[in-house]
Amino acid sequence: MRPVRRTRVLLGGVLVATALVACGTTEQAAPPSAGSSTAASVRASSVAATPSPSAATAPSAPPASVTPVTPVTVATPPQTEAAPAQPPSAPVPPGGLVTSDDMAQAGTAIAAMAVNDLAGTVIMASSADAVGTDLVSRLHLGGVILMGSKGAIDGTDGGTPAQVKALTDQLQSQVPASQNGAPLLIATDQEYGLVTRLVNGFTDFPGSAELSGISDTNAAAEATRSVTEAGGQELRAVGINVDFAPDADVLPASGDSGVADRTFGSDPERSARLVAAAVRGYQQGGVAATIKHFPGIGRTATDTHQALPTLDIDCTEWNAVEAVPMRGGVDAGAALVMTGHIDLPAVGTNGTSSALSSAVVTDLLKGSGVGGCGGLDFHGVAVSDSFQMAPVKNNFEPGEAAWRGVAAGQDLVLMPADPEVAVSGIVAAVEGGQLPAERLADAATRVYALRLALGRAPIPGLESVGSAEHESIAARARAAG
Repeated sequence: MRPVRRTRVLLGGVLVATALVACGTTEQAAPPSAGSSTAASVRASSVAATPSPSAATAPSAPPASVTPVTPVTVATPPQTEAAPAQPPSAPVPPGGLVTSDDMAQAGTAIAAMAVNDLAGTVIMASSADAVGTDLVSRLHLGGVILMGSKGAIDGTDGGTPAQVKALTDQLQSQVPASQNGAPLLIATDQEYGLVTRLVNGFTDFPGSAELSGISDTNAAAEATRSVTEAGGQELRAVGINVDFAPDADVLPASGDSGVADRTFGSDPERSARLVAAAVRGYQQGGVAATIKHFPGIGRTATDTHQALPTLDIDCTEWNAVEAVPMRGGVDAGAALVMTGHIDLPAVGTNGTSSALSSAVVTDLLKGSGVGGCGGLDFHGVAVSDSFQMAPVKNNFEPGEAAWRGVAAGQDLVLMPADPEVAVSGIVAAVEGGQLPAERLADAATRVYALRLALGRAPIPGLESVGSAEHESIAARARAAG
């Protein structure tokens, strides 16, 4: 997504496609802050650039019905990996949102679903495709991400709290009666600061860069927790239950970054403290927090919407830098981890996006590690960055990209270029043996369990949005800096 700078940062562009959900890059990256980490050597792959829908000026119309297709291999795709043996489903770590009861109930529900419904459960479509259609009910989607332009979320003319709430209510009304108690995952990118989707009538909270500017780390952590808790309450009040925040990337000590001004800086240990505080705050506010962009894109300057950067570091360095704030967020109980698009040769990605790599998603994120890079043992929901971005879209058609993502370990495929083709591609891959049925069931169980957990969260009234109390919290946090 390509936000434009102004006092309250809005996004220019329809933010529908590559605009990716939690990935948007800045139009002009600001110089990163100084800190303890060193800049990594990076290079862009030869992935051809395509125009980013995030730069559009009007939302695209929902696609027409598409005849399901069997996945086909696009000419000369990057080398990909065979589907690994999958770990069994497990509850998220202590402090997270999902309980063992949620997992058990989800397992029962998933066992009764047809493969088509399982495939829909692991898809989170863009609001540009879902709003004003029956896509959620027809495909039994697991989620929708709200995108828009200049604060006007798709399906609204002004993006006000009341309009957003009406929109999310309409989307939730499409959830089948058989899934009562498991609300649709409705997400957005509300990082505050440079990437802020909801602005019209919502509190202008400081973002990560501003919060990290508070010199005392304890004070910065408390300010971060209080801001994100209040922000989470505002999202929850309008029907959003997943926030693709905070950004846990580490910036280079010098040089450009594709996520400058969106993270907590270049000190991995300090960033970990603040990432953990943000995760706890958002989830105390009633929304599921998402750390991103695993395994770390902060020390690269390449726009991952347009090309696949390579992070040329060894596992010793990755363990000491990129992994630290990611682990901090996981240990704090983050409900989701978003995988970015980057090539990490240290774990053998072989020119493939990390979002399609089993070495990254299954071994490094969900497992104990690979090649000397220590794993995070994450048991929540792994969500991809947008599949409308060039490293995926330029190499695979939507159906193949979707099943390859799930086979690699993704539990939720974000913004496929065509949700209907993505669903049919997953179904065909299961029937054809490319995607183990057990892997699809595991992914759907994790997603459904999170939906159950979020169904228990209290919903604040709309009067909490932009309230005097929240304005005071924002002002105190800014004064501390």
